[in-house]
Amino acid sequence: MTGRRLLATLVGAATTVLTATGGAYAGDAADDPPTGPLAAEMAAALEQQPGGVQVSDNAMAWDDGAVVVVWPNPGDAAAPLGLGANVRHEVAEALGLADDAQARGSDVEPRGTHLSCPVDYYCFYTSMNWDGARYQFSSTCSGSAASWGFDNNTSSWANRNLDKRINAYDSSGGTLLWTMGAGRTSAYVGTANDNRMSAWTCSPA
Repeated sequence: MTGRRLLATLVGAATTVLTATGGAYAGDAADDPPTGPLAAEMAAALEQQPGGVQVSDNAMAWDDGAVVVVWPNPGDAAAPLGLGANVRHEVAEALGLADDAQARGSDVEPRGTHLSCPVDYYCFYTSMNWDGARYQFSSTCSGSAASWGFDNNTSSWANRNLDKRINAYDSSGGTLLWTMGAGRTSAYVGTANDNRMSAWTCSPA
């Protein structure tokens, strides 16, 4: 085998190994039961939406990181910034969530902020003032809150996806409750709309 052909073979083999390794982290993690102080919440989420991967003690991800749910630590009012505590860094990197892993739960106060919604995502929060659990979506353009475990349980939101405008409804095809303009936020959806959202759709911003 010539030197050039040998080099090409070795490069190809290395690429295959690296690709398989990256996929293995997420794949192996998906087979493991949740652990940590929020294991019960995560197990319940997996029953409703199989295929999730635990990426920290606070967070799980679905659809290659396009959907992320971050729960508050027990006793805290708000989910931590980023992915929270005890990040599984190999999994986070394999899912493209390495940047989110930089903000640790121990580095921030347990108070909500719209900046907890990562850039390119839109987020729903289960309490006002961006407190409670945080449900993050990037490429998802429509959904049912019930399928993710927060039906009739949204009090604030943030839209940091500049390509999407989100419309929230009380049911699929039902009454429009609010519109989430690109780059806009709301600390409280209002008494009339609080804990009423069941579905959402999106349109170009």
